[in-house]
Amino acid sequence: STGTAMSIVIATLLHEIAQELADFVVLTRYAGLSISMACLLNFLSGLSVCLGGVVFLAFNPTDEVTGVILAMAGGVYFYIAGCETIPRIENTIKGRIDRFWTLLSIIVGTVPIGLILLNHEHC
Repeated sequence: STGTAMSIVIATLLHEIAQELADFVVLTRYAGLSISMACLLNFLSGLSVCLGGVVFLAFNPTDEVTGVILAMAGGVYFYIAGCETIPRIENTIKGRIDRFWTLLSIIVGTVPIGLILLNHEHC
């Protein structure tokens, strides 16, 4: 339905804005890339996601295959968050206000994805 499609679009936009800003900060601050190189690599990684989506849909996957691939992708995100991102964030937090902004950023990035699942037919 149109309502479901719009909720997916809005949630994806909110999630991706937060995600791409975080990627940009990691690429410029921790990887030492220039702003233009960080933007280029961020754009190319976005294109690779589109390519992966096209390839995935070209194989006409079953619901079971889709679920397995989504579970594996989710596991990768948990691994990156737990092993790479959170330790770096902890090293930069200097007080309660930093912790508040960190928590707020995590919420802004994850809640929209959870809201999509409320109307998702496979969940």
